[in-house]
Amino acid sequence: MKEKCKNIKPIPCKVILVGDSGVGKTTIIDRYLNKYKENESSTLSTSYYTKTETINNYKINFQIWDTVGQEQYRSLNSLFFKDAHICLMVFDITRDETFDSIKNYWYDAIQQNGLEGAIIGIAGNKNDLYAYEKVNRKEVRSFSDEIKSVFKFTSAKQNFCIKELFTELGKRFVNSKFMKEFGSEYFYDVNNRAKSFQLNAQKKDINKDKKKCC
Repeated sequence: MKEKCKNIKPIPCKVILVGDSGVGKTTIIDRYLNKYKENESSTLSTSYYTKTETINNYKINFQIWDTVGQEQYRSLNSLFFKDAHICLMVFDITRDETFDSIKNYWYDAIQQNGLEGAIIGIAGNKNDLYAYEKVNRKEVRSFSDEIKSVFKFTSAKQNFCIKELFTELGKRFVNSKFMKEFGSEYFYDVNNRAKSFQLNAQKKDINKDKKKCC
C-alpha cells in the first residue's frame, strides 16, 4: 500500500506515566530509552524525556513525563494531565493496592483533569515476579476492557512488552482525533505533490510552445 502522507517533522505526542510510588514508572521509561539500570531509586521530582519513533509511517516524537508517585504530590501531578495525549497508568503486580489506586484514584484523576478522549494505557509491571503476584488478572483485564485501554503485563527488568506497549499506544494516537490538531507544517500530501509536479510540467510545455511560436 502506498503512503498517502509523510511527516515533514515529527509529530509531538505528550505521554504521562502515573501510579503509586515504587511501581516502576521510571524503570519502564529507562528500558524504553535503552538506559535501564537496576535498583533505580524512587522519583522525587517530575522528569521529562523524548524519543522519536516511526509508527504506521508517521514519525512520532513521544514527550514522556515521569511523575512522582507519593500521595502528598498527587495534586501536582494533576497539572500534567491537562494536555497529555496519552496517560499510562502503572501498577505493581505484587502489590494489589497499587492496582486499587488505578481504579479508585488515577483513572478518575485523568478523567477529571485530562484531555477529552485521552488515550489510556495500563501497565501491570514487574511481571518477572509472577510467583509473588497479588492482583487478579481477570479483574485487571475486565477493568481494561471497561475503560477501553491499551493493556500489557510488563517487566522493565526483563525488557518484556515495553516497546510493544508504547507501539500500541502510538498506533492509537495516529488514529485519534488529536492528529487533526497538527497543521500542514507537519505533513505533505503525496497526491497533492504529484498534482503539483504535473501542473509544473504542463506550464513548462506551454512555455516551450510559446518560445517556438516566437
